[in-house]
Amino acid sequence: MSATLIDESALPTVTPTAAAVNDSATALRTSTDAVRQAAQDAQRSWSGIDGVLSSPGATDALSDAMSAATGPADGLATAAGSVATALETFADDLTTIRRTRRSLLADIEELRARVAASDGDDAVPDEYRAANDDLHARASRLHTRWRTAQDDLAQAIRGQIGGAPRLFPTLGGSMLAAPFARIDFGAASRAFRDAGRLPLLAGLAAQGPDALRKWAADHPGEAQRLLDHPPSADDVKAWWAGLDADDRTALVTGLSTVVGNLGGVLYADRGRANQHTLDTELPKAQARYRELSGKVFRNDELTPAERAEYARLSEIVGSLEALDKTLLAGTASAPRTIVSLTLGHPPLAAVAIGDLDTATNVTVNVPGMGNTVAESMQGWAGGADNLLSEQRVAAQEAHASTNIATVAWIGYDTPDMPPSVEVLASTKAEAGAQNLSRFLGDVSGTRGWNGGDHLSVVAHSYGTTTATLATAKTPVNNLTLLASAGVDGRVPTVHAVEVPNGHVWASQANTDLVANIGRGSVETPWGYVLGRQPIDTGNPFTSTRDQILTLPSTHRLNPGDPSWGARTFSSDPDVINGEPYAGSDGHPATPGTEAEIAGEDSDAHGYLDAGTTSLYNTARTSLGYTPEGNAIP
Repeated sequence: MSATLIDESALPTVTPTAAAVNDSATALRTSTDAVRQAAQDAQRSWSGIDGVLSSPGATDALSDAMSAATGPADGLATAAGSVATALETFADDLTTIRRTRRSLLADIEELRARVAASDGDDAVPDEYRAANDDLHARASRLHTRWRTAQDDLAQAIRGQIGGAPRLFPTLGGSMLAAPFARIDFGAASRAFRDAGRLPLLAGLAAQGPDALRKWAADHPGEAQRLLDHPPSADDVKAWWAGLDADDRTALVTGLSTVVGNLGGVLYADRGRANQHTLDTELPKAQARYRELSGKVFRNDELTPAERAEYARLSEIVGSLEALDKTLLAGTASAPRTIVSLTLGHPPLAAVAIGDLDTATNVTVNVPGMGNTVAESMQGWAGGADNLLSEQRVAAQEAHASTNIATVAWIGYDTPDMPPSVEVLASTKAEAGAQNLSRFLGDVSGTRGWNGGDHLSVVAHSYGTTTATLATAKTPVNNLTLLASAGVDGRVPTVHAVEVPNGHVWASQANTDLVANIGRGSVETPWGYVLGRQPIDTGNPFTSTRDQILTLPSTHRLNPGDPSWGARTFSSDPDVINGEPYAGSDGHPATPGTEAEIAGEDSDAHGYLDAGTTSLYNTARTSLGYTPEGNAIP
């Protein structure tokens, strides 16, 4: 007997609809049938073709490779049909469960109305206890039926995955966990289809890099899809582990633009692939750029297509040359590797400092406005190097492993510098958050880490807008937000990010008058106290800033404000353990590092420059310690 008057909270939350699940079943059947048909079509179209490649026997080899792909494709489609049937059964159960829930809710509302109209003082008057108990029992039975329907579907899916681990994506974790509404059936359908491409690539790799280049040239859309919609890192990891050294090398050199960005591939091999892209694409781009530059210098008129090509080549040449210089600054103790590289508009890249394949902790540095690979990668990688050096000191002090790594990630199109108003909108942060989430997920998948374990994010300026949107759905262990240009309202408090309690930190130097502009607030400082966060509370006794102008920002929240909830540390000058540390004397992250790279003298200090309070504190918070070096539970 229950003493509590029943309400809607006693009922299970049932978000999926039968129509959506049935649509997913149809999409799953259609997409995997398309894989089977594509493999059969490719086998037929390539059989009997002479002279595909210059090497003897290439025609037969390609036909054999395509033939080898049809068997896995058939198995994929058959198993997907079984999963689609399970989805249809689940949809039928869902219809009944939702109908029962509606009926039960109507009875609950009726009982509550009758109790409210009664004169009794008890929560459940005696005359309604039997009806209340009956409703609780019916609600409990509905919960059981809902769990059973989910478990049956999960078992059906896992049964198919278990039967063919090399073919099927790992549909585990949040995809099958409660609440079931989180299942992305469309993503599952696409994953089944994409996983079928891996056996095809393995078959082509066995014939050497030329076969892969031929496939990519003949099927550019398929190659691009591997970049835009890659298989899961878990699937790729299992597939990559099953290849021999020769096949891996063929893929690294024959399909470098894909392999260099494919989650699940060892980072050492991704580095080899991206180095191959750099070594092959840079000379070609430089030669063509010089050719078009000659026409410009001769005052020859460029066609519209040539002008567009000239602008694009300028970006590519600048980016690849910057990456080349960035790699040259690596050392034996802090080697540098390009772990992602795309040559779109703009070119995007990530450079690892340290060994991502063995590191016990990986910190990804996310930049803010005005950062590009061409103009910023050397300085941003320098900041990541500074952070790694200080992290190793912190780890040694804590008697922890010093085999750690950082990543200089310029993986999104950052907003232009003012007078552009892009920094006041969340548009580029939203796109960047998708890219960052994928990169973080790939690190976890490739390393076999769960729930963001061993993974940290350090973000600067507008990068904090991007990083908070990303970590709202992608877990990490530690999040440090420097000079925040603001947090989007969709991340209303620290509790909205997938980061353990106490592991989110924020800091803004008192001399930084730019970060708050991104939050839509133009401010002047007055009477600040070193070490306190610069905030305008509207209270003259607690404020350290006066707001003089409001701008229309879409990400106004300040993570350093107590109302948002991050822990804070100082980025101002300080003496730590008897040693003086410089404060960040403005908004930039690495002005001193950039000056050193350019061979210039400078006394400027940024948030990630060596010898700063900010770098000292960030190194510790990004490893899960307080600035004082105490481990955070």
